[in-house]
Amino acid sequence: MLKNKPEVWISDLTHTAQGISAATFPLGASYVYTYTKELLGEYIDLKLFKFPNDLNLHLKQKFPAILSFSNYSWNFEISYKFAQQAKKINPNLIIIFGGPNFPTVEDEKIEFLKKRPAIDFYIELEGESGFVDLCKTIIDFNFDIKKIKTTKVKIVNTCYLAENNFIYGPLERIKNVNMIPSPYLSGSLDRFFSLPLVPMLETTRGCPFACTFCADGLATKNKVTRHDSDRIKEELHYIAKRVNNIEELILTDLNFAMYKQDLVTAQAIAETQKIYNFPTLIGASPGKNQPKRVLEVSTIIKGWNMGAAVQSTDPDVLKAIKRSNLSIDAYKELITQANSDGTKTESAVILAMPGDSKEKHLNSIRFCLDNKVSTIRTFQAMMLVGTEMESKQARKDYGLKTKFRTIPGTLGIYDIIGEKKPVAEIEEIIVANNTLSEQDYLDCRRLNLFVVTFYNNSIFEEIFSMIDYLDISSFDLIHYMSEHEELYTDRIKEIMKDFIIETKEDLYDSWDEANRVVLSPDILAKYIGGDMGTNELLMNKARLFDNFEDSCLLIVTSLKKILEEKNKLTNKITNYLDELHKFLLLRKNKVLVNIDSKHKDKFKYDFNEIKKENFKVNPENLLVSDHPLEYEFFHDENQKRKITNQLKLYAGHAVGIGKLLQQTDVRILFRNFKSLSLRD
Repeated sequence: MLKNKPEVWISDLTHTAQGISAATFPLGASYVYTYTKELLGEYIDLKLFKFPNDLNLHLKQKFPAILSFSNYSWNFEISYKFAQQAKKINPNLIIIFGGPNFPTVEDEKIEFLKKRPAIDFYIELEGESGFVDLCKTIIDFNFDIKKIKTTKVKIVNTCYLAENNFIYGPLERIKNVNMIPSPYLSGSLDRFFSLPLVPMLETTRGCPFACTFCADGLATKNKVTRHDSDRIKEELHYIAKRVNNIEELILTDLNFAMYKQDLVTAQAIAETQKIYNFPTLIGASPGKNQPKRVLEVSTIIKGWNMGAAVQSTDPDVLKAIKRSNLSIDAYKELITQANSDGTKTESAVILAMPGDSKEKHLNSIRFCLDNKVSTIRTFQAMMLVGTEMESKQARKDYGLKTKFRTIPGTLGIYDIIGEKKPVAEIEEIIVANNTLSEQDYLDCRRLNLFVVTFYNNSIFEEIFSMIDYLDISSFDLIHYMSEHEELYTDRIKEIMKDFIIETKEDLYDSWDEANRVVLSPDILAKYIGGDMGTNELLMNKARLFDNFEDSCLLIVTSLKKILEEKNKLTNKITNYLDELHKFLLLRKNKVLVNIDSKHKDKFKYDFNEIKKENFKVNPENLLVSDHPLEYEFFHDENQKRKITNQLKLYAGHAVGIGKLLQQTDVRILFRNFKSLSLRD
């Protein structure tokens, strides 16, 4: 065993100026860390970093021999700022980057590296094998990178510039991921359990699909490999024993529940939930095939919103992005069965992809709503580096018009080895194409805000469960609210005006313009303070939820107006809607404020019985009580604990409440109610 071994630092940084941007364990980097430590621990000492301040404090004390960084769209600029400053102070320091935020075309790779001379080596594809082979080479050459580049050594999954030559090694996938030691079971991630971070777990790696908008759609990532089931089970127990006031677990699988082995994983999760009451929330992307198996998994575990992301339901759009969805019949069967079992369901739709239009996007939203999906996640189309959709040919073929903006929560001023450095992460999004105008784009975004606020996650399930009996579709009600501004209160008008402004503003024509403007002192201060650059969808969803009285009035009034226009608004329906309106306010208004408070009121309808029907009632058939029924509204102790934990987890985030509403099953937020009437 060597004494005073050279140090190798692995950094998976997150922005922290507006709260922890990526509030998850550094799982990917920890695999590289544990694999390298097992194979080369005799020759080098390794350290793992997540937070900029931690890395900065260590660099102020001493420099490692090798400083490496993960590269994602949300952390590249802050990582490169550290690399630049460190290289400036110590030109002999070896700098390594790796990750999916890297071009796939050779000319673009060369351009990328030429623009960023602080990077000595770049690792593509899977980092574990590339990093180990690169470190072995560096050790063999006695840490002399000039000699490595002069010799033009070819290193697994690694590319670099040697004078005017682009040198690249063979691209290799790890055939057996079980050869990588578990970062949990090895104790490598223990110190992160004390922090407000969500643990992540990988059970499979790779994706068999070829979606052009996704970095995992590349042919080199098509083969799927799997971790051993016993290891997964052991990791689940290890995590559950150590989590500290965290409710959630994220599975990084790209198609969870699509494979037979996922049934074994589901059983292990269910066992963990039974023993430790963890996780109560599970984040996992459901498989795009095998709907019956996906459904079976959803019946085994709790806290997972299963479903199937459609991205679009239009055949031309799907063809353009090389996307293969479930058949319509299979999709309907999946959602219908899941809903009948009481399972929360989820889907996703992306706006402005190649071939998309306003009509096609709205039809995709309508499809999900008509099929009673519980939550529809709506996304803007991001041009991720290295994807087929980002290519020059795709831009030309589909007339893709793009703008640049900061990624919400990923900017700040950081102390980097003695100097204050302003940093912002910039992303490119599609705002129009040859079949979707910019005004159409804004109209769709407006509707999307109403979907995620009023429909998603059961916020107004009492209304949407009822309207089938009134021959009103969920889409028509949401669309009506979106189109009829005359029904808005002054507060709603203000929020919607701000949302449109925020959607149009903070967009720039080039990366350089966005970076220059955002990092100017006055503008940067506004971003850090939350006046600019937030996730406008989540921020304004939170504002609409915070102004629940106005939002509740809007949806009830809109429903009455639709019924009135159809000559279907009867006295019985009006009376029930008025009572339901009062009921909703008592149950859901200001639920995150003073969770110990209790409220009482009297009603004409038996809401205990109505709840037993999951609010799927026809107001025309409801009986009015012959005497007032009194109810008390309150949070129970379990709710209080979960609300407190979720508030702590998202308290420092730039759009904390919006993130909480998106990630949490909001039914835990709503007050319970019980009858105080003698009759009951």
